[in-house]
Amino acid sequence: MMTRSVLRSVLLLGACLVASAVPASLAPRKEQHRGGKRHRPTASASAAADLITDLPGAPDSVNFKQYAGYVDIGGGKEIFYWFVESQRDPAADPLVLWTNGGPGCSGLTGFLSEQGPFRAGADGTLAVNKYAWNKIANVIFIEQPAGVGFSTAPSGMKYGDAQAAADNKRFVDGFLLKFPEYKARDFYLTSESYGGHYLPTLAKELVSSGMTTFKGFAVGNPLTWMPFRDYGQYAAYAARQMVPKPMWDEFVSHGCALSAENASACDTLFSQMDELTEDLDPYALDFPTCKDGSLASGRDERLAFVRKVRQVRKGGGKLSGYFPHYKPCTDNYMNAYLNKVEVQTAIHVKSPGSVDWSVCSDAINEAYDPADVAAPMMPIYKELVAGGKLRILVYSGDDDSICSTAGAQMWVWGMGAAVEAWKPWYSHGQVAGYTVEFPGMRFSTVHGAGHMVPATRPQQALDMFTLFLEDKKW
Repeated sequence: MMTRSVLRSVLLLGACLVASAVPASLAPRKEQHRGGKRHRPTASASAAADLITDLPGAPDSVNFKQYAGYVDIGGGKEIFYWFVESQRDPAADPLVLWTNGGPGCSGLTGFLSEQGPFRAGADGTLAVNKYAWNKIANVIFIEQPAGVGFSTAPSGMKYGDAQAAADNKRFVDGFLLKFPEYKARDFYLTSESYGGHYLPTLAKELVSSGMTTFKGFAVGNPLTWMPFRDYGQYAAYAARQMVPKPMWDEFVSHGCALSAENASACDTLFSQMDELTEDLDPYALDFPTCKDGSLASGRDERLAFVRKVRQVRKGGGKLSGYFPHYKPCTDNYMNAYLNKVEVQTAIHVKSPGSVDWSVCSDAINEAYDPADVAAPMMPIYKELVAGGKLRILVYSGDDDSICSTAGAQMWVWGMGAAVEAWKPWYSHGQVAGYTVEFPGMRFSTVHGAGHMVPATRPQQALDMFTLFLEDKKW
């Protein structure tokens, strides 16, 4: 496990709803019948082999189709995907792609621990996630860049933002060839963390290609620019009274993270703050941490990714009753589940049993171009907004220190004059966070959510996703 001192790095790797009522947009739509049976999209012959017919440990109540397999993107690279149809109306609902961040973390993390239809359990079975995003959309979860998880890549591959965007564009094209019935469907991108690089750059590729069905993207707790990320991490500690005021005052006086005028003093302060918070989860500061040491910890794998920022800077337990839905050891359960031979066989992994699946790929993270990690994304956001064709949502769980809300606010207010005042938004009659609209882009917080918003505040995450996808009033 990496020491806490490296936590100043990039990491992972994202109208008032009536209380106690199911939002109308989440209710199943009237079934469409053809020959007395509900009509569902029929996959092409090339996709038929990817249909999952017997998923180990899955609940008997599953009533939607699932596909898993590979899309060949050329150059010896294949992207592994897991696609689930909408539980509402697969023939009409939009198509949404999800990737996790890292760089180098698997999108199956989202599938089994965040907004996917299942949550992995300690007993090797899968539980239904009642807040799954495929309640209202057809969702593709992918493992990218090539080489992450079950995806394949040639040895010596070079990794960076331009490569990821080009490869992900090839995946989209290949997926639509495999599932041509979705070519005319409204298409959206979703991600979190290093998705703050993946999504703007991929969106630019899709817009440039003239993809008229591409409608926009939503990204949670995004890495946008390193100085904002670093400042935000320690600002999150200060805001929660985790560090003493004199220490924070000294941090500010030296311009640490933003300018680091006194590098020696700043390094000392970084280390002191990291030591004070080392037993907390930096991705979800107020949530319990996993105390199960019997399995390899996915959390430790995620924390190892903070090495990337260090490279950039050099130029190169028992569950709390307050979180009944939150399982701090889910990464462990997910890792164990996906490494079962029978599971890999069911989801059509090549050579089942020969792949040691993990939450993130340390090798890919280390190989990723540090100049790209350090690059600011604000110019790309502004270019996309200027095009005037996309719906863009940047959301931020305010319990995260890795890519914190404080860091996000340092750049979103530069997107132009707000066209709507900062105000609360609601989920089931309760304040779920705060939201503000800029020209062509909305920024929303999710109160009490960590870095992985759907894992820590699943109900609010689904309500937020619904508001975004259906373009409803906040």
